[in-house]
Amino acid sequence: MKGKKFIMRETLINNFLRISRIPRESGHEEEIADFFINTAKENNLYYFKDENNNVLIKKKGNIDSDPIALQAHLDMVCVKKEGSNHNFSCDGIEVIIEEDKVTAKDTSLGADQGVGLSMMLTIMEDSSLRHPDLEFLLTAEEETTFNGVVNFPYSQVESKRIINLDNSKDNGVFTGAEGDICNEYIYRAEFIDNDFASYKILLDGFPGGNSGEDVSLSENNAITTMARLLENQDVFLKSINGGTSENDLATFCEVIINTNIDVNNIFKGVNATIKRMDNKVSFSKEDTKNIWNQILDLKCGYITNNKASANLGLIKTEQNKVTIYYVFRSMSERELEMINRKSKNLENHFIVKKIYEDPIWKPDNKSKLLNQYKELYFRKYFEYPKEEIWRGSIECSSLKKRIDDLDIISIGSIIKNYHTIDEVTYISSWIKIYDMLIQLLENI
Repeated sequence: MKGKKFIMRETLINNFLRISRIPRESGHEEEIADFFINTAKENNLYYFKDENNNVLIKKKGNIDSDPIALQAHLDMVCVKKEGSNHNFSCDGIEVIIEEDKVTAKDTSLGADQGVGLSMMLTIMEDSSLRHPDLEFLLTAEEETTFNGVVNFPYSQVESKRIINLDNSKDNGVFTGAEGDICNEYIYRAEFIDNDFASYKILLDGFPGGNSGEDVSLSENNAITTMARLLENQDVFLKSINGGTSENDLATFCEVIINTNIDVNNIFKGVNATIKRMDNKVSFSKEDTKNIWNQILDLKCGYITNNKASANLGLIKTEQNKVTIYYVFRSMSERELEMINRKSKNLENHFIVKKIYEDPIWKPDNKSKLLNQYKELYFRKYFEYPKEEIWRGSIECSSLKKRIDDLDIISIGSIIKNYHTIDEVTYISSWIKIYDMLIQLLENI
């Protein structure tokens, strides 16, 4: 048994490293999709790839049971340490393994969803396993648009049971998820001439992470903090840029402003980098005020008594256009619509466009797959896994909406600080969930 565990450990590590060598930024999944297609060819498995780089692979089983699918996304969130020369379009991740602990050098690790992908790869290539007919559904752009899972041709999928591997806790199981709406708020105005002194100011080093898991930190993210510091000051805004994704916490925010006051007093006691600039144009005082108001009126963190949540994770300026990306979530359709209406009526002269909307995934108390996993977990660990509602967007919601009578759960290994340069996962947790997954497939 000890030898078997060692082989399992080494195989999972090797497969994680194989996947980590392949660039797979959201929207650029061509190489990782082709890697899995080649794996299917080498193992004589059926494969299908659509125009969005979604991949479906099928493996014949040796157990008389209905087919079941494993599902994970191909892409990863790409962030790097300031000053790093890493190029996510062509460089693989430099993985660091220290006994049980796995991290990356100066970048996000991509354990979300590299761990799930490595498990699926291991199962694809192992002919000794016992399981029903398997389908491996690998989707693109989960970290950005959900374009992959939304547009996949599901007539290709036979399974009415899916195990999603996008959980980040090995002692729990996701049985539902909040619905969400992401809006884009656009502000355009003409610049005015401005001879006041100009400064570039950077706030950096704020806590990162996913706004679903770490939503309590969203209220004081870098963008909202910058707006609070400047909203009542005699300044003219030229540009504001911050954050990397509407779904993640904004760890930095940079502005260019013109003013005749001492900016060092404004940022006294704050970790800010201030540099003089040569800039002679800005938004007007009224336009500047409208932008600050919109940022602060779009509340972040928990925003209702029912614990609906919201995150302003990205703002960018292109010439004289400022765009805000704001996502809010709830388990209530009525509450989502109420928040949506309120956010559209702030009257700060912004144009509001819906970018996407994900349905609510409601728990199914009659889920056979959930009960099978719970009983298997109990037999092994003498306790039941924690049943949780995920506070964030997850592909299970879109799959549930698009496949009739689908039975779906989400499990996974421990991943901490994901979507940041401090991302970490643990090999012992990989082994725990892989072993659970294999036993579930054997006994389903």
